[in-house]
Amino acid sequence: MEVNRAPIVLIVEDDPVGIASLAGILGDACELVISQSLAEARRLLSEEIDIVLLDLYLPDGSGLDFLNELRASELYAYVPAICISASDKIQDIEEAFRHGATDYVLKPFNKTILSAKVSTFIDLKRKTDMLAAAALTDPLTGIGNRRLFNQQLDLEWRRARRQDCSVGLVLIDLDHFKKINDQYGHAQGDLCLQKLATAMNTCFVRAGEVVARLGGDEFAALIPGADLRNTITVANNLAHAVQTELQNCLNFAKTYTPFTLSIGCAATQPSSHSNTAELIAAADKSLYEAKEDGGRNCVRPLP
Repeated sequence: MEVNRAPIVLIVEDDPVGIASLAGILGDACELVISQSLAEARRLLSEEIDIVLLDLYLPDGSGLDFLNELRASELYAYVPAICISASDKIQDIEEAFRHGATDYVLKPFNKTILSAKVSTFIDLKRKTDMLAAAALTDPLTGIGNRRLFNQQLDLEWRRARRQDCSVGLVLIDLDHFKKINDQYGHAQGDLCLQKLATAMNTCFVRAGEVVARLGGDEFAALIPGADLRNTITVANNLAHAVQTELQNCLNFAKTYTPFTLSIGCAATQPSSHSNTAELIAAADKSLYEAKEDGGRNCVRPLP
C-alpha cells in the first residue's frame, strides 16, 4: 500500500447538494469516487478505497444493505464506513451502528467535524493495514511468512473447490544450508535466502500466486489453477532464475555465495474427500526425494 498517496473516499450519495458539499469539504485532500446508487457503489468498490461515506436512503435500496455486504466481505470488513444522513432519529442511528457503521454524521455537514473524522479513520486504517502487512511478512526476505502462506492456501483451496480447478504447490529448500553458514558466515547465508526470495518474486507473478518463507531455508510457492505439469514448469524456471542470478553476481564481481536448490512439486484438485495437509504432504515427499537425489537444483514431482 502506498501510504503517501491521497486517500481515496467512496461516496455513496444520490443528493447533488450533498455530493457538492462533500466535494467542497474533502476534495482538496482526498480523491473522491462518487456513486449515486448501491449498484454503482458495488461496481466502484476496490481494495484501494480508504473510507466509505454512505447515505442511508438510496434510490435502489438502503445503505445498510451495502454496509452489511462490506462487513461480510473478507476484503472490506475493516474499511471505515461513516453513515451520512439528515435523520437524527435514535432508531436510525442505532441501526447504523448495529450494522457495523464506524460513525454517524448528520446533514448538513459541519466541515471541521467531518474533516477530522475522515482524517482520523483513514489514519487508523492505514496504520492497521501496515501492522497487518508486517504480521504476514518475513522481515529478512520481504516476502510472505508461514502465516500468510497458511491463510492463502486455505483461501485458494476453498476457491478451487468451488470452481472445480486445481492448486499447485512448490516447496523449496537450499541445499546444505548449514554448510553455507559454517563456511561463509551467517551474513552470507542470509544473502542466499534473500537472493532466492528475489528470484521467486520474478518467477511467480501471476494474480493469486503467493511466495513465502516458511522458516529457516524452507520456502513455498502457491499456484492457483496450476496442474502438475504447469507447476513443474514454473519450478524449473525458478531453478534457472537462481542460476542466472548467481552467474550475474559472478560476472559483475558482486558478493557471490554459490548455492543450489531442492524443489518438490505437487498439484491436486480439491474435493470433499481431500484437504490442504494432503497437498503439503505430497509436495514435501517429492522435496525429500529431490534431496535424496542430491539436490543441485533438482525438481521432483510425485511419480
